[in-house]
Amino acid sequence: MELIDFVEKFFINLKAQVLKQGGILKVSNVPFSFEKFYGKKSPYEFVFRAEDKNPENELIKNGSFLLKTISNFLDNSRKTTLLKINFDFNPDSFHEKIKLNNCIIEKLSPKKKYNFFFRFTFHTSFRYLNEKEKMINEIYVFDNKVINGDLSNYKVIEGNSKEVILPNIKTPYELAKEKLKELNKLKISLISEELEKKLSKEIERIESHFGKENQELIKKNPEENILREKSEAFKKDKAREIEIEKQRHSLNLGIKLFNTTLIYYPIFTYDCFLSNKENKRIIEISFDPLLKEMNKLFCESCKEKTDEIYFCSSGHISCKKCFSECSFCKKNYCKKCMNIICEECGEKICKNCSIRCFNCGRILCKKHSIKDNLSGRYFCNRCLKICERCGKKKEPLNFKISKRTGADICEDCFRKEMQDNVKERLRED
Repeated sequence: MELIDFVEKFFINLKAQVLKQGGILKVSNVPFSFEKFYGKKSPYEFVFRAEDKNPENELIKNGSFLLKTISNFLDNSRKTTLLKINFDFNPDSFHEKIKLNNCIIEKLSPKKKYNFFFRFTFHTSFRYLNEKEKMINEIYVFDNKVINGDLSNYKVIEGNSKEVILPNIKTPYELAKEKLKELNKLKISLISEELEKKLSKEIERIESHFGKENQELIKKNPEENILREKSEAFKKDKAREIEIEKQRHSLNLGIKLFNTTLIYYPIFTYDCFLSNKENKRIIEISFDPLLKEMNKLFCESCKEKTDEIYFCSSGHISCKKCFSECSFCKKNYCKKCMNIICEECGEKICKNCSIRCFNCGRILCKKHSIKDNLSGRYFCNRCLKICERCGKKKEPLNFKISKRTGADICEDCFRKEMQDNVKERLRED
C-alpha cells in the first residue's frame, strides 16, 4: 500500500473529510482526539513527493512525524462502534411481492427485527532491516462469510444499544483474522523473498571473510594445539555473526485490531393475516432491504420453495402442484389434506368426504357408499344385501326371515309384514 493510500484510509476511518487531488491529500473535520494526539488542528494538507512541497503543506515520507503519530494513535485507540443503516419501506408493497391465488391479506402487523454484519479494521505493520511499512485493512463479515463491503451508498447513523441485542463477535472476528492472513500472505512472501536474497549475500560475505581469516591463522600458527583453539574461536565468531544477520534480516509482523464496527439494519417483518371463505391463518413475512429479498415461502406439503400462495381450506400453505379440488364438496385442499383415495374408484377425496365401511373398513367416496336408514351406518356396495321384497340394498345384520314366504327380507320389510299381520287379525276378530 502506498503512503498516500495508507494516510487517506486512516483519515476516512476517523470519519474526517478527505479530498485526494493527484498526489495531494487535503484533510478537514478531523476528530479532536487525533488533533490532540498530533498536536495540530485540522485542516491538513499532505504531499508525498518532494516536488509538491510548499510552505502550506507537509511532506510525508517513511519516518515522518505524521506516520509515527498515526502508528501510536492506532496502538492506543482500539474501540467498538455501533452503527445503524436506515431504510425506508412501504408495507403495501407486500401486496405486490406476494402472489395470492385464493385468499387475501386482511392485515399486516409489524414486528421489530434486525440483522447484523461486522466491519473489522486492522492495522498491520511490516518491520524489516531499516524499513517499516504499514497497511490498514477493512474486512466485512456477513452471515458468517467474508464479503466486499462499502457503506458509502447507505444512510448510516449512530446506533442505539438499547434498540438491539448485541451479537457475539467471536466467529466473525476469527473469520476476519483468517481473511487478513490471506491478504497479508502475498506481501509477506514478497518481503521474505527479498530478505532471503540479502541474507544469502551477507552469509557469503561472512563465509568469505572468515575463510580468509582462517587461512591467515594457519600461516601464523603452525602448532596444532594453538591452531585448534583459535579455529574453534573463529567458528563461534562466524556462527555469532551469521545469527546476528539472520535476526537483522527477519520480518517482524505487527497486527492490531483498530476498530470493531457492529452494523445493524431493520428486517421489515410482519404478521400477515390471510383469509378466504373457509379459513384464516397468520404467517410471518419479511423483507431484507440490504439483500433486497423477501423471506422464503415454503409449501407445507412438499416443503419446496414457492413464489405464490394457494390457501388450503384447512389453513395450510400450498404450492400449485400440491393444490387440488375435492370432487364432492368442491373445496380446495393441499396434498396433505387430499391424501385419501376411494378404494372403489381410486379418486382422491378430502377427509370430510371420506366414508369408512362399517363392515369391511374400506375407505370410500360418497358415490360408492350407502347409508342404512335404520342404523345410520355407512356400507360399501359389497357389504350390503339386496332385500328380496323391496329390492333395496340394506345392512345384512338386520335381515329377517319372512313368516309368510320364508324369504330373506330387510328390517323395514319385516316390520311392515308384522304390522300387516296384526291388522289382518284385527279384521278377523
